[in-house]
Amino acid sequence: MRYILAAVSLVISLVLLGLGIGQRTIWAPPDTIVAQLEQSTDAQLIVITGETLDQHDGRQTVTITADGPVTAVVGRDHDVLGWVGETEHAIARLGEGDALTLDEIAGDDEPAPSILGNDLWIEEHEGDGRVRFPIDLPAGFALAIQGEPGQPAPADVRVEWPFDAKTPLFGPLVTAGLVFLALALVLFLLALRRHRRSRGPQRRSHRELSRAERRALAREARAGLPLPERPITPGTAPSAEQAAIERGDAPADPAGEAAPADAPSDGAERTPASGDSREGTGRDAADRSERRAHPARRRLALVALPAVAAIALTGCGPQYWPSSEPSATSTTPTPTSLEETLPRVALTENQFEGVLEDTRAVVAEADAQRDIELASQRVTGPALDARRANYEVRGADEEIPPLQGIPDGDVQLLLPQQTETWPRTVLAVVGWQDEAQAQATLVFEQPDARSDYRLVYQTTLASGVQVPAVASPSIGAASLPGNTPLLLRPPAEITAAYADVILRGEESEFDSWFQAEGDALREQVGRPWKDEQQARPEYELTNLEWFAEEDEQAPLLLVTNDGGALLATSYNETQRTTPAEDGVEVEAQAGPAILAGVTESDSGIEQTYQLQLVFYVPPADAPEGAQIQVVGYAQSLLDAREVEG
Repeated sequence: MRYILAAVSLVISLVLLGLGIGQRTIWAPPDTIVAQLEQSTDAQLIVITGETLDQHDGRQTVTITADGPVTAVVGRDHDVLGWVGETEHAIARLGEGDALTLDEIAGDDEPAPSILGNDLWIEEHEGDGRVRFPIDLPAGFALAIQGEPGQPAPADVRVEWPFDAKTPLFGPLVTAGLVFLALALVLFLLALRRHRRSRGPQRRSHRELSRAERRALAREARAGLPLPERPITPGTAPSAEQAAIERGDAPADPAGEAAPADAPSDGAERTPASGDSREGTGRDAADRSERRAHPARRRLALVALPAVAAIALTGCGPQYWPSSEPSATSTTPTPTSLEETLPRVALTENQFEGVLEDTRAVVAEADAQRDIELASQRVTGPALDARRANYEVRGADEEIPPLQGIPDGDVQLLLPQQTETWPRTVLAVVGWQDEAQAQATLVFEQPDARSDYRLVYQTTLASGVQVPAVASPSIGAASLPGNTPLLLRPPAEITAAYADVILRGEESEFDSWFQAEGDALREQVGRPWKDEQQARPEYELTNLEWFAEEDEQAPLLLVTNDGGALLATSYNETQRTTPAEDGVEVEAQAGPAILAGVTESDSGIEQTYQLQLVFYVPPADAPEGAQIQVVGYAQSLLDAREVEG
């Protein structure tokens, strides 16, 4: 019966194991989920958001095929949509059966420029005919696809997700199969053991001797009769000697004397001593016990193998077992940190590193070649005006030094604007690898989504000035309008007020607005310096005048942690030198002479210098006596001309 039960258990185990293995082989689901675009579009751009690609778990693999060039860029979703703007485009979504469908967004059908090379992108992929790349696109980011600029976007777009196939029956089936296998082995071993015992020798105990037979044997033993030499078979009475031994009586020798119980017989080997006998008996017993233990251990190991496998299988991944977890329900996420409640920053630290590196390379090449068109790719506004004048004078006189380049050290402070619109502002303090050089304050601006960030202001950080505390680069800072009441002074009035202080010094009505201590620019070009120039002998026969005017660049402003603001601005100051009497000629220095086109003039020379400034403006509720502080400044020759007679 045990053989039958073992066979039935074995068949059941094989069936269960076969069904379980089939769950992972024959009936296993595919390894990937594939979404294929099944419709073409006339739109020039296709946008796939991170929310769409996150509808399945795992890192995505995107494959784009076209008959010509293919471009794909990755950026934050508001940056991607900002670049797309009013251009006609299509939004890709996952439809039924994981097919990619397109929602056409009407717009401008004018040819869009190439999407490559913009500062907004985190990744760029391009190829001819086919592009394939892995990506893990989170929510808040988007993928934009473009073919030949001005032509419809590629219609063959394929997205793949790894599919962690769940086979919840695999674990129970294989575990049950192993349990039945263990049961079959146990039943088989029990049946085999019973069978072996039933086929072994049947030993019977000797017949019990009667009292008369025992007495007869005892008499024969005392009379010295020889013991029977034939073996005692079942049913045969034992000899007198054996009976005497059983009673504990020693048989007598032929002389009629009883032999000692421990005396050996003639010609027989001497038996070992009692201690040796016990030692030998112990070794024999141990050997027999060891021989009996080997088959037992083997049987135990054979049965334990499937049991251990079943126990180990219970520790496998949850994809192999039925899950009782409730299905996830979509809920609206609630902000969990300050960063999630604020507008996103204009650009990330990694993006700024790319902007800074490219600006360094472009400016270095432009300065070496004196190529203002090349410089304009990364420089604009007052910073570009200063370089234009420098390139011109250096082209005529190589002895004139170039302007300071972009610092080659680490970014020591980064403050991007909190905004999702344009224009965007970013302020950074960057050091030099040569620590003896003063750090520079760089202010970049991106006028629109399709333009690059370009350097507007570059100033040298004033010695001994501590930059006020600002937010981290991931939080950024808000900007304020020029007429905001939140600052100690209206930002729109600060530039002209400081220019008046430089011209008039303590006599200026705005002198109390600004902190004089630590203001090195006042010492260099302020009223005391101007008075010294007028008193110099070489200007005895000339008249020196100065006047200031604001340039076209509007101030750029970012809020600090204390509610104040860092304000970057610039203005132009002109020095006019005219003869004090007839016959006197004014001599122009090297740089102004080149720009003015004359080295001497009897009507006079005007030299215009550009002043770039970064101020710290305290908040409106600052303590009494708080003043605006100069954080950084730069001065450069901007223009020169002969005074019209």
